[in-house]
Amino acid sequence: MKLRRKNMLPYLSVVVFVLGWALTPVFVRYMKDAYEPHSQAFIRYGSAAVALFVYSLFWLPAELKEAFKRWRTLLSMSLLVLAMQFAWTVAIYNTTATKAQLVTTVQAPLVILLSFLLFREEHAVIRSWRYLLGTAFCIIGVVGVFMQRTSTSVALVVDLALMLLLFVSITWAVYAVWGRHTAKSLHPVAMFTVLSLFVTAGFFISTLVFGDYRCLLDAGFRMNGIAFISGVICIAAAHCAFHHAQLHLGSAYCTSLQLVSPFITHVIALFFWSDEKLIFVQQLGGLLLIAGCLLVIRSRALGSGLLSESSE
Repeated sequence: MKLRRKNMLPYLSVVVFVLGWALTPVFVRYMKDAYEPHSQAFIRYGSAAVALFVYSLFWLPAELKEAFKRWRTLLSMSLLVLAMQFAWTVAIYNTTATKAQLVTTVQAPLVILLSFLLFREEHAVIRSWRYLLGTAFCIIGVVGVFMQRTSTSVALVVDLALMLLLFVSITWAVYAVWGRHTAKSLHPVAMFTVLSLFVTAGFFISTLVFGDYRCLLDAGFRMNGIAFISGVICIAAAHCAFHHAQLHLGSAYCTSLQLVSPFITHVIALFFWSDEKLIFVQQLGGLLLIAGCLLVIRSRALGSGLLSESSE
């Protein structure tokens, strides 16, 4: 029973980070009128950092100490996350939650490429025809989803939000693979605890210099409470779950499953904003994304490396 529970934990972690990141753009868009980008990023990451530090201090003291010893590596990673998180927040301020989530799915082929080059255990899955076809469907699906109706036709619209989200996709691919490599020698929760503390410090400085810290005072108890919940669920829980899952299941596989998040985001966002509706071409792209994800999951289930990776 204990062994079965241990083998199920990575898959439960997948559920946590997929749902957590599906909620992220909804939270960010919902709170954009209360905070400017710097202050919102600060309070969300600060909430995650506080929750993780308290947890690690009591439950993972030795692991936390070991993570602090690797502060140089984690500081470098935090600078990458700092740039990525700010670009992500600004992008959502300028587009819909659904579109923001969908564009970042192009990170999948980038993670696959990096994983193929760095991790031997990824080769069997990535070379599978199901995996390659599934990923191709996902890419085509993303293009379809970001087609927009103009005055004369339907076309792909490239704007500031799209460019920022493409930047997020590239930096996320590097972060995902870098995080998996680092998590092999550090506990995922302790690792992200230290990283989140560094990122929070960075956003504290940026809020003082470029942002407006008064937003944090004017937002009120209710909105600050929502920001805290957002930080705990979408940053603390989701990131730790992702690092745990990809350590056991692989970077490419976990990133591909993340392609499910946009549709969860879409369903939730429709309750709040009417402009989250998708036109027919976008819906068709969504179906391709779902089909691609199913192929990816199937390829992983049939992959010869499943048992060996689970025993690591």
